Amino acid sequence: MSSADAAPISPLLWLVAFQFGLYAIGWMGCALLLKEDESAVVHWGLFLLLLSAGMLLAGLRSEPRTWWAFNGANLLLVLAFCVMRRGVEQFFRAPSSDAEQLIMLALVGGAIAVVDSGPAGSAWRVLLSYAGQGYVMARLIAKVRLPVRAEFGRTTWLALMLPGIVIVLLLVLLMLRQALSLNAPQEMHAPAIAGLGLMPLYLFGTALFNFGFMVLLTQRLLLKLKRASRRDSLTGLENRGAIDGTMQHLWAQASRGAESFAVLLIDVDHFKRINDAHGHAVGDQVLEHVAAVIAAQARQADSVGRYGGDEFIIVAPQSTLAGAAQAAERLRLAMEAEHIHARASNLRVTLSIGVAASTSEDLAVSDMLARADQALYRAKAKGRNRVQVMPA
Repeated sequence: MSSADAAPISPLLWLVAFQFGLYAIGWMGCALLLKEDESAVVHWGLFLLLLSAGMLLAGLRSEPRTWWAFNGANLLLVLAFCVMRRGVEQFFRAPSSDAEQLIMLALVGGAIAVVDSGPAGSAWRVLLSYAGQGYVMARLIAKVRLPVRAEFGRTTWLALMLPGIVIVLLLVLLMLRQALSLNAPQEMHAPAIAGLGLMPLYLFGTALFNFGFMVLLTQRLLLKLKRASRRDSLTGLENRGAIDGTMQHLWAQASRGAESFAVLLIDVDHFKRINDAHGHAVGDQVLEHVAAVIAAQARQADSVGRYGGDEFIIVAPQSTLAGAAQAAERLRLAMEAEHIHARASNLRVTLSIGVAASTSEDLAVSDMLARADQALYRAKAKGRNRVQVMPA
């Protein structure tokens, strides 16, 4: 192809390169704000920056041919897809594929690097470039399909997977079209190829990438805020609002004939003395340690929360009063055996626990809570460091 043949498409390639560059700047700016996903976002910015550089090099294609404008451009595009895959894997906390990607880059990238940049090697260079990009996309879809569904649900999974599969299929079609006409290289700077196939594919793919991952970042942030609104900031346990919601749900189920559930109201004995003697910083450390012990002793199905001040609660679904009492005693003994090292203080902390279970006579969940609170009051009145059960 002569320089005159290539000239009409160069402005389109430069325009696309400029757009990719703007996307890259945007993602790099996001990386400054999103510390938790900073590495993934930086990778996405580098992906778009490499795409931009590849398009810029392709826009410089002319005769006589240079290695950078032809081989270098295709090599950058394949490398860009590898960087993108690495960033997406980091975003979804998927196992790294660095070894696999290095092998692919050595084989495909190495072949692109050494193939003749002249017309004789053009078709093979195009084939290798499509093959590398398609392989990375296909492997990425297979790698993250389960993490996407687990974190964001089926709808988001479909919204990401289906367009990704379409992009892979389009790359395969472009590769097949080139394979069936090895004597007619279909390079990206050719007006027919860029206008009818490759440029729309890159524009569609990158628009989808930017929109899709911006939505995912927003969803993850909203989910994080939602979880934070249900958590106690000091201990990491559920807060009172979350626990109350859980109890209301279980009580509604029990009122319809489901199995009973139990609550364990837990109070840290003489916590005010700890605060007065050692300071609030030590008191906070004690609460954190107590919370960890309670969480470790609870069943996986239980909900564990900080109910206020030095008071904790365990909501135990499908539990009888006797079973909850046994669990409370195990917790009391576990805490009694603990030594808490806080700011050079070696403290031993005990717990008073009141236990109650739901009954068919309860008119509201507050009836059961009142019994648990009364049981806790009796446990403290009898000398603390004990379990008190309050039957219906």
